[in-house]
Amino acid sequence: MFARASMRRFVIGYPVEDDKVLLIYKKRGLGRGLYNGVGGKIEEGETPEEALDREAREEIGIEVLERQWIAKLYFWDYYGTYMEVDAFLIKRWKGDFKESDEARPVWFSKDNLPYDRMWEDDRIWLWRALRGERLTGRFWFNDIYGKREDPRLLRCEVREGLPI
Repeated sequence: MFARASMRRFVIGYPVEDDKVLLIYKKRGLGRGLYNGVGGKIEEGETPEEALDREAREEIGIEVLERQWIAKLYFWDYYGTYMEVDAFLIKRWKGDFKESDEARPVWFSKDNLPYDRMWEDDRIWLWRALRGERLTGRFWFNDIYGKREDPRLLRCEVREGLPI
């Protein structure tokens, strides 16, 4: 049975250019050692867009000029984690990508993402979002933070369209 805790809101963004997508290699924090999008917690009083802009500045040194919402993702685990994540494509930006103490930016072909070094859920929904679908996804893990066991995806539901 999945424990219920208070919801934590997050944002994630993927800079895209032609047939490429920029991922970050996480050096610390949740997802350390994996490739992921740019993002983090939405702070109190922030909109998802404002949080994405802040995280992009902090993690990879760019100013987001244009973004497109692509997904609403929900995550649960056995230990009470409950996350709501707004996902975006970052279509235009200003500045040069820079490595930070948290992230190293790396470009990949959209058709050749390193799914074996990403969160398990990414291989289920991200490719669809990168080709233009707007999605709602629900993902149940054993232990998202990996405090008691290695994170493992147990169940998922993904559908096209806005959340209900």
